[in-house]
Amino acid sequence: MAGPAVDRAAWSSPWRQRSVGDKALLCFGLLAVAIAAPQWPVAVAVLLIASVLALGPAGIRPQLWARSVAAPYTFIGIGAVSVLFAVGAAPTDALWQAGPVSVSAQTVRDGFLLLCRGFAGTAAVLLLATTTPIVDLLQALRRWRIPDPLLEVASLTYRLLFLLSAMTGTIRASQEARLGYDGLRRGYRSLGTLLSSTLLRSWDQARRMEDGLAGRGYEGALRTLARPKRHSARFVAGSVGLLVVLVVLAVLPWR
Repeated sequence: MAGPAVDRAAWSSPWRQRSVGDKALLCFGLLAVAIAAPQWPVAVAVLLIASVLALGPAGIRPQLWARSVAAPYTFIGIGAVSVLFAVGAAPTDALWQAGPVSVSAQTVRDGFLLLCRGFAGTAAVLLLATTTPIVDLLQALRRWRIPDPLLEVASLTYRLLFLLSAMTGTIRASQEARLGYDGLRRGYRSLGTLLSSTLLRSWDQARRMEDGLAGRGYEGALRTLARPKRHSARFVAGSVGLLVVLVVLAVLPWR
C-alpha cells in the first residue's frame, strides 16, 4: 500500500529533521501558485520543482513517488477529460461535434490547464506528506493553536487506518486460503463476511481504545515530548525566492 510506504518514507527522509514550518512554507506556497496559475507553463514548473525536490534533496525513491501520485493523477485525469466536452450549442471554434456534445479549442485549453494545476498541486502536497510524519504535523498544528480535540480525532483516525488495513488483509488472506473467492457466489459471500467482520472488530478496537485512554486519565489531549527540529534561514530564503520567481512568471503576460 502507498499509504504506509509514504509514512515510512517520511520517517526516514533527510528532510524529517527540518522545521515543519519551513517545509509548509515551501509546499503550501507551491500549492498556492499551482492553483492560482493563470497559464499552464507555471503549473508545469511547479510540478517539475516539486518532483525534483522530492526525488533529489528529500530522498524519496522514484518507485514510491510514482505509486503515490498514480491514484490522484488518475482521478485528476478523469476530471480533466470530462472538461473537454461541452453540452449545448456548438461554439464557433468547435473541433469535434456529435449532436449537442462538442469539443472546442477553449475546452481543450481549460482541460489541459486543469490537468497541469491538479498534477502540480498534488505533487506539492505529496512533497510535504513524504517528508513529514503525521506526528510532527500534529505537534506543529498544536503549536499553531489548533484545538486539541480536533488533533486527537485526526491522530486516532490515522492510527486506526493502519489497524483496519492490517485487519482486513489478515481476514482476506484467511478467506483466500479457504478458497473463499472461488466463484462469483462464494466471492460475494466472503466479501460480505469480510465487511461485517471488519466493522465488528473496528468497533471493538475503538471501545478497547476508549477504555485504555480512560484508564490513563485521558482528558482531551495526549501530550508527548517533541524532538527539536532544525530551522534553516537559508532554506526559508531559498523557498521565498523560488516562490517569488514563480509568482513573477505567473503575472507576466503570456501569448
